[in-house]
Amino acid sequence: MSAFLGISVWITLAMVVPGLVTMAVLYGAIATTSDGSMPSLLVKIGEPNEWVVAGFAVTSMIMTQAIGILVENTLVRFHWLGPETRSLSIARGIDPLGERRAEIKPYEEYEGLYLLLSELRHDEDSHGHLQSALAPFFRSNNTTVAFAIGTIATACRFVTTPSVGWLPGLLYMFFLIACLLLTVYVARIRFDVMTRALWAARRRRLEDAAQEHKASSKHT
Repeated sequence: MSAFLGISVWITLAMVVPGLVTMAVLYGAIATTSDGSMPSLLVKIGEPNEWVVAGFAVTSMIMTQAIGILVENTLVRFHWLGPETRSLSIARGIDPLGERRAEIKPYEEYEGLYLLLSELRHDEDSHGHLQSALAPFFRSNNTTVAFAIGTIATACRFVTTPSVGWLPGLLYMFFLIACLLLTVYVARIRFDVMTRALWAARRRRLEDAAQEHKASSKHT
């Protein structure tokens, strides 16, 4: 348990949590499609030691993250996370320059994600607003992979297991599909929130740079 305390919030949300979900849904695929006569998986393969369990856990996390990266790349490349342009309405008194409306191009903002993150100083995002917007997006993508794996595993059990529990298995598979669709929808929402945060951070940096340039010009 103490080892988990040293893991950053980013790794926990984007990698550890989806990996644990993958292990959970795979176990559920076996448990819900069993007729009760199948021996325990642990008894069948022998009692695993903690290193074996840790190996399975780490492998599950890494593979979930890897496939999640492919999902992210596909969603962004084919613009499947929403429209290419979004209108942003800003309430009166919030924007320091008095701007009330803006047009955001989410996919263009996303292309500059890592460049912007590498340039931000600690005082420009001291409360971690960008991190809190980014991590749920990647977590949603990776969790989508976990639910898809669980759905496929459950379907394979129907084919490979003669005495499968059909009703519990079907209910479980429909539950996973519903979770999958919900997670995809959440990923679209988080993408919108993330690109708005990126737009705001980039715009703030441009304003600060312009003010610094103006101040230096007066001194010269």
